[in-house]
Amino acid sequence: MDLALSDEQEALRESARGFLGRAWSTSRVRGARTPDGAGHDPGLWREMAALGWLGLAFPGAVGGGGGDLLDLAVVFEEAGRALVPTTLHSTVEAALLIDRAADDDQRAVLLPPVLSGDRIVSVALQEAGMRSSPAAIATTASRDAAGDGVVVDGTKLFVPNAGVADALVVVARGPDGVVLVVVPTDSAGVVRTPLQTFAGDAQHMVAFDRVRLPAHRVLAGGWPAVAHVRRDATALQCVEMAGGARAVLDMTVQFVTDRHQFGRPLGSLQAVQHQVADLSMRIDAAWLAAWQAVWRCAGGADAEGAEREVAIAKTAASDAYVDATLTAHQLHGGIGFAVDHDLHLWSDRARWAAATHGTSDEHLCSLGQLSQPRRVS
Repeated sequence: MDLALSDEQEALRESARGFLGRAWSTSRVRGARTPDGAGHDPGLWREMAALGWLGLAFPGAVGGGGGDLLDLAVVFEEAGRALVPTTLHSTVEAALLIDRAADDDQRAVLLPPVLSGDRIVSVALQEAGMRSSPAAIATTASRDAAGDGVVVDGTKLFVPNAGVADALVVVARGPDGVVLVVVPTDSAGVVRTPLQTFAGDAQHMVAFDRVRLPAHRVLAGGWPAVAHVRRDATALQCVEMAGGARAVLDMTVQFVTDRHQFGRPLGSLQAVQHQVADLSMRIDAAWLAAWQAVWRCAGGADAEGAEREVAIAKTAASDAYVDATLTAHQLHGGIGFAVDHDLHLWSDRARWAAATHGTSDEHLCSLGQLSQPRRVS
């Protein structure tokens, strides 16, 4: 395994970090957390689309940059450092799912406006009590008795950025198994209800009440496409979380260097140095696990091997990111607990990310199942 970036990827990293340093700020992060704009910033969105970030891992035939998952991960790490609104992740995940599940004609119609930034999309998967299993999907996509289309019925929970999305890729149960249906959010029968979250991120309950759509809105791929893309999206999120954790570490190191207590820099105290050193090692481990997961996914690794790497990475990244923010709050002292301090922005994002795409406990359980010896009949 070689985790060294190519010259082009190093240039992409520097470009992304420089751009976000100039164009994005914590004040704009707070603005994107308002009820009307949670998870999205139109100005930044247009600029990211113009830079080609949305299409990095997609073929040029549909308006992409012809790169791969590793190129996309470079941008996601910088997005995590800067707390880029979550529409980047949710739209890229939906676009990856369309690319994986659609036929050539559908890709040619659906992907170009997404990759150009003209349309925002998201994935509607989660349902009440669901544990990422095709057997648990209750939302239905039945044949329309009045025509040759499809009728979607059901309710999805925790749909990211549904309030600003132009369309949702809905995972539903069709006559012959799991199907994916691209549903415009302005369709008759679609009702989006915001959900209150502790992190201020934009998640919705979306109800589909006999939503009628033409047959070409149904994508060919089923649950295998969902499982594959969820794996890749989780790996990308791990890199994003590692980037956020490193931003928290950098902020904390700067604070304990500048802050003087007892006539000396706070960072000169051995107890503080131990906490920072321990935190740095945990973040480095999470970063390595995250990049290894992306590398395995990008290399077309066998499904079980890639799933194992992703489960390890998600557990490590979730724990490291959350613990980084908790340690940072302690080392910042009283100012770190004031809600107006910027550190809370990373704390909220860490808790949201740790609960997204499977918690640490869920991934540890999946690791246990993957470790079970196979029966030979």
